[in-house]
Amino acid sequence: MSRPVPYTDVIIDPMNGPQVEHWAKDLQVQTYELRAAIKLIGPRLSHLRRYYGRSADIIVLSDRRAQSRQTAATWSAFSPV
Repeated sequence: MSRPVPYTDVIIDPMNGPQVEHWAKDLQVQTYELRAAIKLIGPRLSHLRRYYGRSADIIVLSDRRAQSRQTAATWSAFSPV
């Protein structure tokens, strides 16, 4: 089992399409914007998050996935009664 990798250690490969798409969606930018930022600042995710103003609390990816699965299972368009 691999250990969780914090955002500060993630390096984005601009030639890896699925990886760029994933992080562009996470940072709420277009893929071409992310690739341009990588050329400008470098591929380290923590630097890109700071550049885009997304340097909020760091959440471990495995915790985030678990949280999103739980949210998806309990989400409803109607308020609880």
